[in-house]
Amino acid sequence: MASQGSRKLEEKLVCSICLEMFSTAVTVPCGHNFCMGCINNHWDKEETEAPLGEKDYTCPDCRKRFKKRPELKKNVSLCSVVELLRSDEVPACSPERKTPANRRRCSRHRRPLELYCREEKLCICCVCTVKECRDHGKVLLEEERKRKEALLEESEAKTQEETVKTEEEIHKLEEQTGTIKDSSERLKSGILQKFAHLVKALEECQRGALDKIEQEQAAALGQVEENWSQLQHHLTNLTQYRQKVQELLTCVDDVKFLEEFPLLPSPGSLDVLPAVEFNAASAVDSTAKILTEVSRLLLEDLPNSLNPKAADAESKESTEPRVLAVVKAGPALPKCELRAALLQEHRNLTFDPDTANKYLRLSNQNQKAKHTPTPDCYSQDHADRFELWQVLCSQCYSQGCHYWEVRISSHSVIIGVTYKTIQRKKRAGRNFSIGLDGSSWGLQVREDCYLAWHGDRSHKITEPLYKSLGVSLDYGTGVLSFYGIGDNMKLLHSFHCVFTEPLYPVFWLCEGRAVTLCQQN
Repeated sequence: MASQGSRKLEEKLVCSICLEMFSTAVTVPCGHNFCMGCINNHWDKEETEAPLGEKDYTCPDCRKRFKKRPELKKNVSLCSVVELLRSDEVPACSPERKTPANRRRCSRHRRPLELYCREEKLCICCVCTVKECRDHGKVLLEEERKRKEALLEESEAKTQEETVKTEEEIHKLEEQTGTIKDSSERLKSGILQKFAHLVKALEECQRGALDKIEQEQAAALGQVEENWSQLQHHLTNLTQYRQKVQELLTCVDDVKFLEEFPLLPSPGSLDVLPAVEFNAASAVDSTAKILTEVSRLLLEDLPNSLNPKAADAESKESTEPRVLAVVKAGPALPKCELRAALLQEHRNLTFDPDTANKYLRLSNQNQKAKHTPTPDCYSQDHADRFELWQVLCSQCYSQGCHYWEVRISSHSVIIGVTYKTIQRKKRAGRNFSIGLDGSSWGLQVREDCYLAWHGDRSHKITEPLYKSLGVSLDYGTGVLSFYGIGDNMKLLHSFHCVFTEPLYPVFWLCEGRAVTLCQQN
């Protein structure tokens, strides 16, 4: 009973505005008690919100109205009871209103934190409810905690689900890692086996081709040795015959001379020797053609297969029509890393006047050739002279790396390399022979494109017209490349071949065209 009475006593000492025990309790005319500060704040608010000239004041508990603001006086008795309760002389046993010993207090009013302001998102005291947070939504701490706990439990459940999903994805990634590694190892093993088989096959073909050449060489050298032996034997007979003739001619005895003359053997004539045939190039011609295609596949298609984007871009660029611009090169050609590297192998060339067509006029110490409208009447007939509008250079190359540059006056010229056996006579329907057989390679400069010629087949190249061109020859690896030289150096085309004879630079010029061989110090 005592506990219940104490609880009721405490309830009577609580201000209905701030829900705390009275602080300076006062009594309004209707008999209800409030904290002096709380009721004054309430009436101040009513004065502010009331229309002009209609001020009235109400009791927060019974809503009784007063036309005039009541005069407030301290309720001494009630304040004394409150003080006794606060000094613990009268125990406050209400569990609902009991303030824990460790309850934190408001930093502004030093009162216990009992409510939560949802607008400020702060824990507040009873004074905050009538001052800073008067018009804000407020709930008890326990109620807000339950709401927040529900949110945390929901968030924790979602987090748990997300954790399970993340762990599943990690497991999938681990499985994918293993699958990728296993697949990569299988692919690498397969590629290595294919390359090993390819290398083995190439080595076997290499041995076979070399053996074939050596067999042709041995047969030819055997025939040479047999012919040499016959010639030596015949030379010995001739020497012996001459010695006997000399002895007989110096004989002073007429009788002896006449007796020995019939005994002088005839020296005989030399029999027709078997022809020495050595045509190893034709023996491995089919192999050389296959190696040319294999070289192109290995040096062009295979690298492009590893970089398909670049190959697709190049293919798309080559198939799309475009307006060709003329790239002019001034007296000083541009420098770049590629050209600087190629110039390390530069060769100064000169035209061979014995091969120049009679319409091609050579000048500048045989470093410039121009197609003139009238033939050179002073040019002598020569077995190497072209009937076609072509000319060879005096230099030839059968090993190593070489590079040269030329300037052309306009389109309708061909630059290339050839064996010395290139066709020199005119052919029906053809005004040049460069690239029309298997022993020459050429790049034809046309008005709208380039044509790469070899084996009487052409490959179209859509690039701008360059006035300066570079030619790179790597005889050992069988790579012949043509470059356009402008602001940048552009690879126009590369041939991949097996060269078997010395190569001569060769040129074809249409009417009015000129070609100048660039020289380097």
